[in-house]
Amino acid sequence: MKPKRTDELTDREKEILTPYVSDVDANVFALKNLNPEVIGAALARYSRAPTGLKETIAREFLNPDGTPNEIKGSALIDRVVNKFGDESVAELAVAPLCMEDVSNLMTKIIEDCRIGGSPIEESTRYVLYDQKKNGEWRYVRPPNILQSGLGNKFTETMEFLFNTYAGLVEPMQELFRKRLPKEKFQIEVDRDGKPVKAGLDKLENDGERKAHSIAYGFTIRSAACDVIRCILPACTKANMGLVGNGRFYSGLISKLLTQDLKEGHTLAGGIQKALNTQIPTFIKRAAKNNYQADNHRNMRKLCAELLAGIPIEKSAEVVLLDDPPGEQQTHLLASMIFPHVQHSTEQIRNVVRSLGEDKRKEIFAAYIGERKTKRDRPGRALENGYPINFDIVAGFAEYRDLQRHRMLTQQRQDLGVLLGYSVPQEIAEIDRKDIVRECFERSEDLNGDLKKAGMEEEAQYVTLFNHYIRWNVGMNLRELGHLAELRTQKAGHPKYRRTVQLMTKLFLKRSPEMEPILQFVDHNDYDGGITRADQEARTARKSLASNLFDDQDD
Repeated sequence: MKPKRTDELTDREKEILTPYVSDVDANVFALKNLNPEVIGAALARYSRAPTGLKETIAREFLNPDGTPNEIKGSALIDRVVNKFGDESVAELAVAPLCMEDVSNLMTKIIEDCRIGGSPIEESTRYVLYDQKKNGEWRYVRPPNILQSGLGNKFTETMEFLFNTYAGLVEPMQELFRKRLPKEKFQIEVDRDGKPVKAGLDKLENDGERKAHSIAYGFTIRSAACDVIRCILPACTKANMGLVGNGRFYSGLISKLLTQDLKEGHTLAGGIQKALNTQIPTFIKRAAKNNYQADNHRNMRKLCAELLAGIPIEKSAEVVLLDDPPGEQQTHLLASMIFPHVQHSTEQIRNVVRSLGEDKRKEIFAAYIGERKTKRDRPGRALENGYPINFDIVAGFAEYRDLQRHRMLTQQRQDLGVLLGYSVPQEIAEIDRKDIVRECFERSEDLNGDLKKAGMEEEAQYVTLFNHYIRWNVGMNLRELGHLAELRTQKAGHPKYRRTVQLMTKLFLKRSPEMEPILQFVDHNDYDGGITRADQEARTARKSLASNLFDDQDD
């Protein structure tokens, strides 16, 4: 039956709509108690239905008894998204998803899907990894590594790393307790309606003393975590939450099936199974992208040959890249090569400058590949040309924090050991420098063995958080301002604060007139490594005001 061309809801329609709409009489309302596919289908009708959404739902997507017609919703989505190819409609259904015990390496692959999803993950800055779960340390055990001749060495190395990590927890916390004794730690409390700072001797009741104890414990623990995570491997497990739309999830599943790590393939199957209970039609087309897989394989082979025998030159921690006119093709080709090697952008550009026209065309052809449809889309190198571009070399730990800025273009190189590593000074202060260096040595030895065995992708799992990684970021001025002012706040990790301070310094040296856009960048260097104290002092006051204490880990 054709829907009425009127926005007047009947009394019966209002009655059956009530369980699904926050206010049946309002022009602004929320939807509830409906399958995401029904919601997506109803929203998709906005562009073509002559009536409003409430009328559309009542007349097209509810049965006469008021129950949702989920079959009709799924059928409409199947027709619009999967048959007509209207991908924007796939953004109209949203689903929450949880993934537990995935590797930190895999979380970065997931979070690299920039648009349509909002991730949150277990933080190695706040969570200690000193307890076993079901009798095992929390690290992913890739089956193909375990089943190879290196399985025992992999397990022995990981056990050594986690045992060492657990042994660092208490000495490192004691170091920070000495730097900031509990008696000198202050929290914010209300006095005469105003926030003031108070230490233990100025607290007035059990609630304030509890807030002080929790805030102090978290401050010390997070300071220790910031340091000792340096020896966590990339295979360390994490729990991860996502809220994403159908288009995002379809792309994510395809990405996981297309990349080479078996963990990703298994995870893709788990995601499909979970989302088939929520938005099955929206992810129906998700599959391995053979076009991208072929391009990746061909580019890796070509780039390995192209830079074979060329040593990796030492470069600065942060390089602000120049973009002189007349070199657009050189820069584009260098951007195509960048993720497949370990060399800096400048070094790659110098190699490209020396190439003849035939080799340049070969690189371009390999990157673009054999496009058979408009859906065969080349990678992010084609985003080259931002006004601000940086090469950054920092620890994998810092990359994990800075990768979250998804508005900018990022390309990272594989995790490896060729760029070196850093050991925090606090490790020497607790007399653990030798055993921590042994962690890096064991990791690097295993990394080399895995590569020799043909498991180059899997070798990334055994690199440590303080092994250096190189990545490239391109952005506009507005995004630089956002990133720099956010990531230099006192509560940030000292290492990534330093990286972003260097980015700001280099940019302002080139463009000093832009200083007002970066006026809230914090250039201070805070001693002691206890960066969370002020933030926890404020959090304590909020906990007192609400009588809600985050003491689950105290």
